[in-house]
Amino acid sequence: MKYRFACDCHNHSRCSFDGSDSVLEMRRRAQELGLWAHTLTDHCECQNFPDRYRPRVEMAFAEMSLQVPQGGRTRFYKGIELGQPNQDPDSAALALEGRDYDFVIGSIHNIRGYEDFFYLDYSQVEPGFIDALLTTYWEEEREVIAWGQFDALGHLTYPLRYIEGDHGIPVDLSKHQEAIDGIFRALIDSGKALEVNTSGLRQKIGRALPDLPLVRRYRELGGELVTLGSDAHCVEDLGKGIEAGMDLLREAGFRRFAVYEQHKPILLPLE
Repeated sequence: MKYRFACDCHNHSRCSFDGSDSVLEMRRRAQELGLWAHTLTDHCECQNFPDRYRPRVEMAFAEMSLQVPQGGRTRFYKGIELGQPNQDPDSAALALEGRDYDFVIGSIHNIRGYEDFFYLDYSQVEPGFIDALLTTYWEEEREVIAWGQFDALGHLTYPLRYIEGDHGIPVDLSKHQEAIDGIFRALIDSGKALEVNTSGLRQKIGRALPDLPLVRRYRELGGELVTLGSDAHCVEDLGKGIEAGMDLLREAGFRRFAVYEQHKPILLPLE
C-alpha cells in the first residue's frame, strides 16, 4: 500500500450470506496487506432480522470479539452494515442492542415493495421507471439519515452498479442533483460520514460509488467526513481499490478521511 494510513472499513466475512471467508481469514489478510485499520461490517438486512439475520449478527459479533490476529500494526474494529434500517427501525435497534460496535454503515439495498436492486429486471420497464425508482431511493436515503443511528452512509450510488454497470442503461444524474445535494446537506448537518465504496472499480460500472464528481460536490457543500471501503466479500478482494479511493479523495479536495472507533471519527491524513 502506497498510503501508510490505508484502511478498509466496509467488507464481509462468511457470516454474511454472500461472504466466503472466515472473520479470522479476513483479519489476517488485512494484516498481510499492512492496512492501518480493518473494520469488518457483515450484513444485516433489517426487515429480515427476526427470521434470517439474528443468528448471523450474533455469530459475526462473537467472532469479531474473539478472533484477532496477533502481531502486526493493523487495528481491528467491529462494524455492521444495516440494510434498510428505515424500513424496520425496531429490528435495527435489536441488531445494535448490547453490542459495542465501533462503526455502523447505513445502507439501502432495496426500496419498499421491491427486491434488491441486484435482482431487478431493467430491460422491460416503461419510460421514466428508472428515474422514479431512483427518486424513491433518494427519499429512503433521507429516511436513513433522519433515523440517525449510523456512522456512514454506504455506497450512495448503489443502484447504478446494476442499472448502468450490469445492464448498460445510462442514467442522467443531473435530473437528481437536487435530491443528491439534499442528501449531502443532511449528512453534513447531522455529522454523519459519506462512504466512498471502491467495489465499482473492479466491477462492470468501473467507478467508485459514489464517483469523483459527486464526492467533489459533497466537498464543495462543506462535507468533511468520508470513509473508505472495498465492499469485499472474500480475502482476494479485501483492500482492492482503497488506494485509488484515496487518490479520488485527494482529487476531490480532501486531505483527511475517517476511521471510526466507538462511533467517534479518527481523522487520518491522505499521505
